[in-house]
Amino acid sequence: MPNNQSVRATVFKSNMAAPQAKQLYDDQFSDLYGEDIISPPYNIIELKTIAEYSTILQQCIDAYRVNITGFGFDVEYTFDVNSSDVAPAKKKQAEKNWMTLESFYKCLHFDESAETILGYAIEDREKTGNGFMEVLRDGSGKPAGIEYLDVKNMRVCGVTDPVEVTFSYEENGTSKTIKRQKRFRKYVQMQNGRKVFFKEYGDPRIMDMRTGEYVNTLSQQYQANEAIHLKIGSGAYGIPRWVGNIVNLYGARKAEELNFMYFKQGRHVPAAITVENGMLSETSYKELQDYMNDLEGVENAHKFLLIEAEGIAKEKDLHGGEDITPVSVEIKSLAEILQDDALFLEYDDKSRNKLRSAFRLPPLYTGEAQEYNKATADTARKITEEQVFQPERKTLVNKLNTLFLPELGLHDVQLTLKGPDFRDPLEIAKVLTPFITAGAVSPNDLRDLAGRVLGKTLEEWPEEIYSRPPLQGAQDQNAKKTNGDLNQS
Repeated sequence: MPNNQSVRATVFKSNMAAPQAKQLYDDQFSDLYGEDIISPPYNIIELKTIAEYSTILQQCIDAYRVNITGFGFDVEYTFDVNSSDVAPAKKKQAEKNWMTLESFYKCLHFDESAETILGYAIEDREKTGNGFMEVLRDGSGKPAGIEYLDVKNMRVCGVTDPVEVTFSYEENGTSKTIKRQKRFRKYVQMQNGRKVFFKEYGDPRIMDMRTGEYVNTLSQQYQANEAIHLKIGSGAYGIPRWVGNIVNLYGARKAEELNFMYFKQGRHVPAAITVENGMLSETSYKELQDYMNDLEGVENAHKFLLIEAEGIAKEKDLHGGEDITPVSVEIKSLAEILQDDALFLEYDDKSRNKLRSAFRLPPLYTGEAQEYNKATADTARKITEEQVFQPERKTLVNKLNTLFLPELGLHDVQLTLKGPDFRDPLEIAKVLTPFITAGAVSPNDLRDLAGRVLGKTLEEWPEEIYSRPPLQGAQDQNAKKTNGDLNQS
């Protein structure tokens, strides 16, 4: 009968596990969903903390927060206040409204600026799709302050029955009001097992902050405050704009962990140990397993491995002794079949590009400007400002103006969020040179430009001659002299 031969393979691996996150994603609202509280489509706590595990997501979020609110609030008139058609009384009223609105946004929060509180909510919105702010009212019932509400403790409730509300607006310089039916939402916050309810901003009803029920009368200390919900999308909850790239984000994280473990346990080279015509001794087997379990640490970086194998005995010879088959031990490296490091670098680069694309940001805004020069950098900034940040500022400030200004009784002025100034004074000076030579601008027209070049504020000169082009003034003087000479003749 033919001899039956068998091959046995033994796998040795390290008992050390890869690093794992120890955070608990426990939703404290889990037992309350289905009653009136709506369950979010994604894990809010995980979305809030996931930026801590990404090498690109936080930079994109910071770019949105800084470029939307970082330049500060400003006030502007809703009409041309310097027009000759504006009555002095209306102009005076508009100037008074300007000062009122300026004081309003400067005093929205006494510990932080209004831009900072709004920036916290925007950062939550970009991470989770949702951001919340609490609105405080003064004794007269007008909005007077805002507070940041952490999104991980907030949930959205269903809409309530419609209620009649009054809206004020201005038409042809006259203030008017209109009544309409509107449905409002409720919001709930939970911390340490304690719930606090908020009503949507503008809801005129009295709500009990402890139960979320509407009542006719209630002590002031138990009345619910209002909340403003900033979200991406039109659903009950917002959806983060980058959620389609969440697999890439986790994949890039795993690639980083794999590289980390490679450098942490870099002494080990993947290899196959083959023993021919023999078998490992029990001592070698144990030593090899201990070797794998003891890979980590600098002190183990230069150890040698000794492998002992025992040959297989053949049939006995004429003198009763046993012939031992010569043993062959071979160690063959398997490193060449593994994916090289360049593949992970390419994967990481593509993941970063995809996340930036979700925010529609060029690499310049995330600190990667190696391939930019002045011309390409200016073009990237202007396009991003035009297509991303300016529309975001406009959408956000329009919401704030719609909510606050009617209740403050302000119609001649409005809030605006400032943006970057791309004007280069030196370039503007080159463009103005032919206009100055032709006498098309006056000295007062250039005072603001000169002030920005010099780094200080320059007021306009009050004399009328400085409000006219010098060449035009010289021509007028020559014309007067010529007319005078003709009259004397």
